[in-house]
Amino acid sequence: MKNQILTLVLSGFCMLSCATENMAANNAEGMKTDPMVNFDKAMKSLVKPENQSSPEEKANGAVLNEKSKQILYLASKEFILSDGITEAELESTTSGSREKTISLAHQVYFKKYNEIQKRLKSEK
Repeated sequence: MKNQILTLVLSGFCMLSCATENMAANNAEGMKTDPMVNFDKAMKSLVKPENQSSPEEKANGAVLNEKSKQILYLASKEFILSDGITEAELESTTSGSREKTISLAHQVYFKKYNEIQKRLKSEK
């Protein structure tokens, strides 16, 4: 009888531990802003077959095709502007380059994501 109760209590602790761990992962996603989520979705859309480079584009050395660059550029621009950077600041920082805008968005995204992770760790 004691073994059954002990087993039941231990399994309850394990279930509780897994449940709270899952809540922390869900909180990280819940703490992302809408532009951050959109940028994340744009990044994930690059693996779709219709957004991948053709063999000819790959042979010419293109990492991303024009469609993929445009998808990322629009999401990057929205994300950066939502972070408080003005259109003029973005233009002067990136010189109007789509690649530099995408690169800047990556830097800002990972900076914000790391801040979210730090906040979640400090709450535990």
